[in-house]
Amino acid sequence: MASFPSSLNSISSDEPSLNTPLLTAFAQEEEETDDEDLEEESEIEIEVEIEDGTAKIEAEFRDEELEFEMEWIDEQTTINEIALRTGLSLELIEASISFEFEDEEIEEEIEIEVEIENEIAEIKVEIDDEELEFEMEWIDEQTIINEIALRTGLSLELIEASISFEFEDEEIEEEDDTKQTKQAKLADKQAKKEAKLADKQAKKEAKLAEKQARFAEKLAEKEAKLSEKAQLSEERANKIIQKLEQKIQKMEERLQKLLDKYQSGKYFGNLNNVDAVTNSFTLSFDGIASQISDSSNEVSFDGKLFLENQYTGKHLKKFRITGGEIFVGDGEVYDIIFGKARLTSSGPGGEKNKMIVIAQASNGVDVNTLKLQIHFSEPFNSTTESVDLEILSPQSKIASQWFLGGTGTLGTTESSDSVTQDDTNNDAEPDVTIPDEDIPITTTLSVSTSESSYLTGDAIMISGTVDEIFEDTPVIMQLISPVDLIEIAQIDVESDGEYSHSVIAQGPQWLTDGTYTIKVFYGANNVAETSFEFLVEN
Repeated sequence: MASFPSSLNSISSDEPSLNTPLLTAFAQEEEETDDEDLEEESEIEIEVEIEDGTAKIEAEFRDEELEFEMEWIDEQTTINEIALRTGLSLELIEASISFEFEDEEIEEEIEIEVEIENEIAEIKVEIDDEELEFEMEWIDEQTIINEIALRTGLSLELIEASISFEFEDEEIEEEDDTKQTKQAKLADKQAKKEAKLADKQAKKEAKLAEKQARFAEKLAEKEAKLSEKAQLSEERANKIIQKLEQKIQKMEERLQKLLDKYQSGKYFGNLNNVDAVTNSFTLSFDGIASQISDSSNEVSFDGKLFLENQYTGKHLKKFRITGGEIFVGDGEVYDIIFGKARLTSSGPGGEKNKMIVIAQASNGVDVNTLKLQIHFSEPFNSTTESVDLEILSPQSKIASQWFLGGTGTLGTTESSDSVTQDDTNNDAEPDVTIPDEDIPITTTLSVSTSESSYLTGDAIMISGTVDEIFEDTPVIMQLISPVDLIEIAQIDVESDGEYSHSVIAQGPQWLTDGTYTIKVFYGANNVAETSFEFLVEN
């Protein structure tokens, strides 16, 4: 129990408590201090807006303004930081501050019960799902509230709004004049506090109404800006889509022209005297790829191209590219669909030591152009089995994205039986076999047709399955007549591993009876084929 000075206990209860000059002066000073606090409080305005975990503080006091931001933790931490920066008392800040939560609500369920018995206060605090219980000596309500704030970090305002006091089985009476004086002072202080709270509540309500009006105005402005931005974004998106559609259309037109030239034979130029013996060659290489738009971005690349000789002249040798793959960096894979190469002489001596390669490569989404300019370490002729080479940069590039530079070899891989020019009109079939050594991606691939034989004008349905789907990798199909390669197509694989394609058996390339072969490739290492009989119907 609190003790008081004996001099205060000796004051006669018959005398008015404010008759002495000292107490009169003290009372006047206290009233003046309260008036000054109220005046100072009325000149202080503190607003805190909380959004996305950040508190934005605007404080106006003593003709000064202060704005700063800090991480949102709780109200008391914010009040303490404002006190540290402004030098204002916690009481003045709490009487002048307002909190506004943007885009989210921070709610807490708080219940505080205080039971007082035998001068001991038992306190029970429930905050959401957390509980706190403790005991302390009963002095007065404010002391209890301050202790709860210290232990929980809650603001005094939240505690005062949630707390309830209950006195059990006894009345706490002041036993001397000192306690009666203290009780009177507490009553007076409580009255002033209630008046101050009422004034504060009125100010808060007025401020809240003003703030709601400002918020409604800001919200209207924000909605107008968002509407304008949405309209601009939609216009921009439509322009981008239009440009992409135009780009895709140009790409499809370009690819179709290349396929038409390939299927008609014009892609390889004039081949009046084809080689009597067809040999297969492997062009292997690796090196560094430099990004065209950013030369500082360099990655490694490697790959293989599979070639067949078509024509050999005194100063020129032509090849057809039947397949291959190029790996750029860690994730880009280009499958070679078709292409051509030309071996020429770099000097007047006629020695074939320079090669130009042009091919069409697919990354699973787009079809791009591969161009390689190659110099051999020694002439390449009919007796050469293998020769070292250098890929020149920046003359060599792929997909208009990477300059290629590196080294490699060109060597013979296999030789077919001799084929004369007259035989090409009968049973010649282009050799499109792709070697499978050193190619890591493997799966099971199948292909079939809906019928075993067809007539002119029939629709040929081609379908098949792959066991393991490789992302962004199409099936490459080649349709070969008894005399020539007549169609190449890229076929997308469905999510269940199935693919299908249809061909109409009519046109200038469908004029020969006989066995037609379909070859499909998937991931370059996986090959399957089937055949059907075709009869020209006059």
